[in-house]
Amino acid sequence: MLHEDPVPYTVETPEKQRAATVLPVTTEIMQGDCREVLRDFERGTFDLIVTSPPYADQRNKTYGGIKPEKYVEWFLARSEEFLRVLKPSGSFVLNIKEKAEAGERHVYVLELILALRKQGWLWTEEYIWHKRNCHPGKWPNRFRELWEGFFINHAQPSLMHVQAVA
Repeated sequence: MLHEDPVPYTVETPEKQRAATVLPVTTEIMQGDCREVLRDFERGTFDLIVTSPPYADQRNKTYGGIKPEKYVEWFLARSEEFLRVLKPSGSFVLNIKEKAEAGERHVYVLELILALRKQGWLWTEEYIWHKRNCHPGKWPNRFRELWEGFFINHAQPSLMHVQAVA
């Protein structure tokens, strides 16, 4: 959440000068179930939501474990709150990787992406986190887990300002 006025400055590039703005940022970390914590925030509060939720059947002692067959329903209750508190121009980044079951990738991540679209999210981009130092695979019929997906979602169509990040 921003609490101060933006500070203008100029960036020199080989091609031209361009004006840019530095926005002061205040960070506050809150711990708890996002369904409960986010209730205290007004609609359209946040510019960015990044989450790496528990994967299906993982962290049973910490999160209780979520079965792949129940994952979409479990996550949609949270993404509904994300949709409410995200600004219309904001982005929601989901870091998730499907699990393998009996030698086959489970489809709960694909089902989740489709369900998020039905909930009102637009799946606008996907990035890959390439894990260069990942642990060797423990499966005789599959390679290592070398990557995870980052799925970028928006509540309304948005344009990426390539010049701003070039």
